Amino acid sequence: MGALYKELEGGVPRPGESPEECVARIQNAAEKIITPCGDGDLIWHVWGEGEPLVLLHGNHGSWTHWIKNIPFFAERYRVLVPDAPGLGNSAVPPEPHTMDEMAAIVNAGLDVIIPRKAFHMAGFSYGSTLGGYMAIKLTGRLKSFGMIGSARLTGQRTMVEGLINWKRLETEAERIEAHRHNLGVVMLSDKSKVDDLALYLQCNNAPRARVKSHKFVRRLTLPEIVKEIEAPICVYWGTKDQYYPFYLSAYEEQITARHISVETDTIEGAGHWANYESTDEMNAKLAAFFESND
Repeated sequence: MGALYKELEGGVPRPGESPEECVARIQNAAEKIITPCGDGDLIWHVWGEGEPLVLLHGNHGSWTHWIKNIPFFAERYRVLVPDAPGLGNSAVPPEPHTMDEMAAIVNAGLDVIIPRKAFHMAGFSYGSTLGGYMAIKLTGRLKSFGMIGSARLTGQRTMVEGLINWKRLETEAERIEAHRHNLGVVMLSDKSKVDDLALYLQCNNAPRARVKSHKFVRRLTLPEIVKEIEAPICVYWGTKDQYYPFYLSAYEEQITARHISVETDTIEGAGHWANYESTDEMNAKLAAFFESND
């Protein structure tokens, strides 16, 4: 691996380094770019050089959802990771909020940063939905699109039970334990996989979520949107994703019936946040997919 990868240390804390210090180190290695987001700013972090690769994070997240993947891809691509509108450190756009509006804001940023350039893209969870809406406006520019843990692709409503509403808790200690619990329930394959970095990211990201995607993501639209995307698509699911059994049972009925042409692949033993939990395998699969569509 090259100097940049060594500087970023695989996106994990160095010995004796706190998660907060780790995030700061990786963030400080990035170029920060600002593009418009309503009356405010859309915040981008950019690492590496070469062909562009856009990574889109999940709901209640930020660029840090990709923190363990960025070092690998920054050795191969110019990696552009926005904080989506109303999430992370990006501004909240004017209401009413729609997926078309969110996608248009990010696409406008790409027109500023990499005008007319072709690129690869991957989205995790909500990011796969955002990316789908972006992709239909990127004909001729989008080379391939990887979708990780796409909860909307089957067009069905999915629910996970057992989550704790951390906003109703009084003390910081209670909120931290709620985030630890929720990570084990919905994001990772089980509670034993919740490390200090994942917990720090969740505690830092969740309070900054100022848009409620469930209010404007229409659940039946993504399958129809995907049908309009001309670029090759591969969908990845962790086999221990809490949504996965539902995805699997609904796939043939909901996706094939709609004549949606996508490749599918699984990450054995991974939960919803497969790109964090099974970083090396996810990196390898995405890299091979991108390279096959260069």
